[in-house]
Amino acid sequence: MAYDFRTFLTDLKEAGELVEIDDQVDWNHEISAYELISGRFNGPALLFNNIRGTMPDSRVAVGMFTGSFANPHRRCAYAFGIDPDLDRTRWFLELAPRVTNMLRPVEVATGPCKEVVKKGKEVNLLEFPFTYHAIGDGGRYILCSAATIRDPDSNWINTGNYSIEVYSRNRLVITPYAHTNFLAIYTNKYQARGKSMPVAICLGGDPAVTLSAGMILPPGITEYDLAGGLRGQPMELVRAETSDLLVPAHAEVIIEGEIRPFERLPEGPKIESFGFSVGPRQMFYAIRVHCVTHRHNPIIPDLHTAVCAGGDSLQETLHYLGHLVQIRMLDLPMKFGASGAPTRSGASARNTVIKTKYPEDYPGAMEDLFNKVLGQPALGGPFSCQTFVDDDVNVLDYSQWYEALFTQTNPARDVIKTAFKYPGQTIESSWMEEEDRAKYVGPGTILSPKTIVDATTKEEPPLGVRRLSFETLFPDDVQDWVLNNWQRLGFSEKPRTNKPWLQAKF
Repeated sequence: MAYDFRTFLTDLKEAGELVEIDDQVDWNHEISAYELISGRFNGPALLFNNIRGTMPDSRVAVGMFTGSFANPHRRCAYAFGIDPDLDRTRWFLELAPRVTNMLRPVEVATGPCKEVVKKGKEVNLLEFPFTYHAIGDGGRYILCSAATIRDPDSNWINTGNYSIEVYSRNRLVITPYAHTNFLAIYTNKYQARGKSMPVAICLGGDPAVTLSAGMILPPGITEYDLAGGLRGQPMELVRAETSDLLVPAHAEVIIEGEIRPFERLPEGPKIESFGFSVGPRQMFYAIRVHCVTHRHNPIIPDLHTAVCAGGDSLQETLHYLGHLVQIRMLDLPMKFGASGAPTRSGASARNTVIKTKYPEDYPGAMEDLFNKVLGQPALGGPFSCQTFVDDDVNVLDYSQWYEALFTQTNPARDVIKTAFKYPGQTIESSWMEEEDRAKYVGPGTILSPKTIVDATTKEEPPLGVRRLSFETLFPDDVQDWVLNNWQRLGFSEKPRTNKPWLQAKF
């Protein structure tokens, strides 16, 4: 039997991680407020069964991906039958083999997503309990979905999770940025040829699809294949009603439509996954909705992106596996790559470099690596600041990343501003130079220099800084004795050690 969103919610409830609420609530701010206050104290996920002014028996689930700062993947672990108490390094070690063993999906005749079919004038997006997330938002938003398109010249199906504003009864506005495969396919293939691009917005279904859609994968890699690898069995897909797109058969809701060449609608402002509001209102890609199919009593997976909500947890949980796929496919001398907003300090990328010689393997080796990374959509595309650290620095532990940043960086030599301007996200445009902000190259995209910080060790010890930590100050036998006897001596909290990272081979 296929694993779906409802099975996931049942697993969370049985684990004591979800509470159902039958009291009537409002889609206008109230649902999001509950999610944020619950996340602030690591409270449960919430399933709202009674929502004012929307389709009868429609429901909203929130917080199903929310985790703590130290353990953001906790609830996602239940979706894959993995120990939810694994530390972050072991979590990625558990999943890394799955993303390299992808399974192609299978097409089935029909599925629960087609229990109700509405076309043409029957379509009314406003009857669904899409929520108003924050004061100042430009509209109601879908922030947890899988937007599916197809490359017209191949069998490559691309799926991504983007902010989508509900504009009217039959219009959406979607916001893919410059580094996405979605935008490359639309701009270079459909719009350039004067053709409309079919698109299907999938809500719910197997969490593996939702999580895979949040990764940025190399061109040609299908997120459904990766979802099958994560699940350990192929995803079941069904043919859409108004196009030849394949969509998850067990989704809660499928919204089908098209993006016509050069057709835009104003979008935003909105809250973003980096913890702040993003504006001003910009022209983004308009979706004309032709059909909506859904299950009986559909459950809308909602996602807030402010501090203490699920947006950041979702990125911290599986987003980095997309980086890992690129590192392995391109054979980059790196151990790991991560991106996001370290402790909400701003959007950046963090990369761990495997160095075999000091200061570098050959003159210009680090510069070559910088250029290779900047050319990759996931590793270099989205963010304006790239930090490179040694491979013994656990970039999943922000304290280690900051320590390397402050002790291994010579400001005169190791902070580099690129001579060329690269496409970046207007999410970061508030601090960019005005001359750069005036040079948009597309909706949500700006040309700007990038900053590279080389925080790798330049010399071998003793001139190179030796990190003073539990793992370096004591012999292995002493470390093992402390860890093995920790709970016997009466400590309840599990000890945190960097050994899993030091020994990890992703």
